[in-house]
Amino acid sequence: MQVFKVFFKILSKNKTALIMYTVIYLVITMVISYSIQEKGEMAFSRISLDIGVENQDLGKMGDALVEYLGTYHHLQDIPKGKEALQDAIYYQEIDYVLIIPKDFTERFTNGERKGLLEGRIVPGSNTASLLDQEIESFLKTAAMYLVAGCDLEKAIHLTQKDIEQEVTITFLEETNEQYLPNIFYFFQYIPYVFLIMMILGVGSVMKTFKNKDLDARNKCSAMPFLKQNMQIFFGCMVYMILVYLMFMTMAYFNGRDYMFTIQGALSAINVLVFSICALSIAWFAVQFVRNAAELTIMSNIFGLGFSFLGGVFVSLDLMSETSIRVAKFIPSYWYVIANHNIQKVTSFADATNIYESFLIVLMFALAFFTAGLLVRRLKMRSL
Repeated sequence: MQVFKVFFKILSKNKTALIMYTVIYLVITMVISYSIQEKGEMAFSRISLDIGVENQDLGKMGDALVEYLGTYHHLQDIPKGKEALQDAIYYQEIDYVLIIPKDFTERFTNGERKGLLEGRIVPGSNTASLLDQEIESFLKTAAMYLVAGCDLEKAIHLTQKDIEQEVTITFLEETNEQYLPNIFYFFQYIPYVFLIMMILGVGSVMKTFKNKDLDARNKCSAMPFLKQNMQIFFGCMVYMILVYLMFMTMAYFNGRDYMFTIQGALSAINVLVFSICALSIAWFAVQFVRNAAELTIMSNIFGLGFSFLGGVFVSLDLMSETSIRVAKFIPSYWYVIANHNIQKVTSFADATNIYESFLIVLMFALAFFTAGLLVRRLKMRSL
């Protein structure tokens, strides 16, 4: 088993890069899973803005409007002087500037509705435009009571009473991702790190064995060529299994209860199937590698390319129909599809579509392995 031992000696020299990608993967997974979990909470909260207000109104309507805005927003005086105001806007200390003129109440009760207030939205603040809608809603409600025959004081009272009522927010569209456990995202991004680790690990060893002088020496050795390749193949399989077991151990500590469910078992099988495919892709990719720089480039091409196009980093819901059609020719896509479908099954008998995804990924593995053999044979003939 001399070649097998050399395989892992070469691999150990590249352990720094492999450990680095593992750590990066864990950090990315934890950050994304927790951020998505927070975004997925089914809750609604009102936005509070910083409003600069100058109330010059001599009547009651201006005070009522300021009181209403102060209920939900932070009110402050408008800085004196043009430069001070510009500085407050520039440093985003104010989101909205509102000036209520002296004759606001008088003009409003006389039936005027346009051009009563001087409001200014800070450039680039999209949320500040919501304040215009709130002011308009308040004024329209008060105007409705005035038209109905109420005096100004009663109209203001009824308007404030109506505005105080809270509305129950119901989300009409719900996605399954809002109910997905954190461990789902751990499995979601595995194709990226597995492709990187397989290409860098297997590639570093294969690149060494492809050295012209070393290759010629091995061919002259007493060990048969077939036996040498079988030990290299065995080393690749052991390396793949070790990486797989390492990530399954991390998955166990991330979601101990999940791993002992039907979903956990199917997720583990899904990762194992993709591990085989990632190893075949690595075998194919290293046939085109001549040095360490090309190896890194190749790992990024397959790792990032398959992850973005296959729906690992970009949700399939956000991809166009054309992108989906292209993604179906990438094994990562079928891994992601299986990962989503796994969360929906309740028994192994219901996982028919998941088994189909497994089979397709294995077919991709066979295709890449065969292509790698073909490229290797063509290169040997050209020497």
